Amino acid sequence: MTNGIQGLFIYILAFMNMLSGFIISLALLVFLWGIFKLVFYGKDSKEREAAKGYITWGIIALFTMVCVWGLVKLLTSLFGLGGAGVAIPQFPSSSGI
Repeated sequence: MTNGIQGLFIYILAFMNMLSGFIISLALLVFLWGIFKLVFYGKDSKEREAAKGYITWGIIALFTMVCVWGLVKLLTSLFGLGGAGVAIPQFPSSSGI
């Protein structure tokens, strides 16, 4: 078990990794909710505009997250940092895979 500052840094990175996966899942959920509202309540113009807003903000959030990952990957490879590269955030699994 790692102690001290290094251990704290590892735990913070693990938390941020899990948090970024949650944020991406939330953005995808907002996007899909907008599509659901557009399909089922598309006849009402007020609901259609609200659905378009959900879709737009969902796409903006997903695009922003992917661009940030790309920028981090570019900077780490450009300056020789990170060693193994940028890890794709994942939720912990109970099977250990």
